[in-house]
Amino acid sequence: MEDQHTPEISVCICTYKRPALLLKLLGSLANQTFPLARFEVIVVDNDKLASAMQVIKQAEQLYPTLAVRYDICPTQGIAYARNRSVALAAGELIAFIDDDEWAVRHWLSDMALCIEKSDVDAVLGPVIPKYPAGSRPWVVKSLFFERPRFRTGTIITSEMCRTGNALIKACRLKSRQPLPFDERLAHSGGEDFDFFKWFEGQGGKAIWCDTAEVSEVVPVGRQTLRYMLDRGLRVSALYWKNINQTRSNIGAFSEAILGGGIGVAFAVLGLCLLPAGMHHAAPRWVTSAKGFGRVVALVDIQLTGYR
Repeated sequence: MEDQHTPEISVCICTYKRPALLLKLLGSLANQTFPLARFEVIVVDNDKLASAMQVIKQAEQLYPTLAVRYDICPTQGIAYARNRSVALAAGELIAFIDDDEWAVRHWLSDMALCIEKSDVDAVLGPVIPKYPAGSRPWVVKSLFFERPRFRTGTIITSEMCRTGNALIKACRLKSRQPLPFDERLAHSGGEDFDFFKWFEGQGGKAIWCDTAEVSEVVPVGRQTLRYMLDRGLRVSALYWKNINQTRSNIGAFSEAILGGGIGVAFAVLGLCLLPAGMHHAAPRWVTSAKGFGRVVALVDIQLTGYR
């Protein structure tokens, strides 16, 4: 259902063929301590066949007081869907949460209080990995899916920012022209880092709210060395491509040489640590992949993270 009043917060969700997880997320939003009348939920379905529509109808029956607006973005790619969600958002604040996440009851309350009490433009919170039955023990021990946490109120830089759990002033998002998220990154990912790098360059400030937790399922299908290496390489390459835009060719080549050295050194270190267990070797190989990402950043290769 749609609320007749202008909401204070628009919670933006981009979804693609995750019906059970999307319903769980909507349930966690319906259970928020932040008054339901003060926020809306924007769900942008990136499936042109509208596969999430049945979930929305189910949620309307289960949570009739939750204001949900549903739209379809037929153009495939995460940046397209994010931009559509921002265009639909009516709130002065825009919250982002992924469709495979769910929030604690005080999530929005804590985020809103944090941005209200601080002279900042964005607040971010922790994403806690949850491992289903059948998860690989070495993956859990490797801590690959764990993300850094900080004390509430800590100022954080663009390198630590992402849209998995964030509350941003709408005026900041909508002031970036022509669009908040660069659609050239629609299939590679990294559009959120690109936004926050721009945001920081425009004087935007972000802080951490450690109590505003959301949880994220880690599918068994992602618990592979191949996925870890691919993600490490892709994230690193996108990061350094962004950095290289503001530096000289000499600086970029120097970084690539350093990255190649890191890649070789940590590949060897991983092999040496393999007898002690994959949970020791894998993180070093991921660091190796990130090193080689600095080399890949020099060439025009389209890395795909969202298919």
